Amino acid sequence: MTARQLRAQLRDALFLSALCAGALAMVSSGLILLLTGGSLRPLLVRRDYTAVVKLNWDLALPESWEEVYKADSSPSFHGDGMRYHVLQYAVGSGIESALAWQAPPVDVSEAEAMETLMDGLDVPDRLRPDLESCRWHTAVDPSDSRDHLYLLFDPSTLELYILEFFC
Repeated sequence: MTARQLRAQLRDALFLSALCAGALAMVSSGLILLLTGGSLRPLLVRRDYTAVVKLNWDLALPESWEEVYKADSSPSFHGDGMRYHVLQYAVGSGIESALAWQAPPVDVSEAEAMETLMDGLDVPDRLRPDLESCRWHTAVDPSDSRDHLYLLFDPSTLELYILEFFC
């Protein structure tokens, strides 16, 4: 085989490779459009951590205005580990009535568990809730009683503090 023939075969192979890559990209976009109902909107819509709370704990919270802070321990061998989020709400968002909040202060045993989780995630003091003034709500996973959710709501700042612990 001559150098000219080799170059021609290489050129043909590169052309076929580019053609296949383009076809694969078109099929992928078609699949994305098919899976999203013909629209890319679901991929572009702002995702809020309240959707994760709904999925994990079946609690419907109003969508927050802004995520102020988050910390995550990363998944462990046995579970998802620990997560901490601070969400800022707007006046009239409905967060005040979203749950049957317990009146402050937080129970001592619950407060200790929350402090331990925040310590484990190295949450700075300035980003921790005031446990003496926050309304609070807890949940336990019915399929694994070691998994806990702690929600703290500060009505004066409209901030929601979410602590999740998975074994």
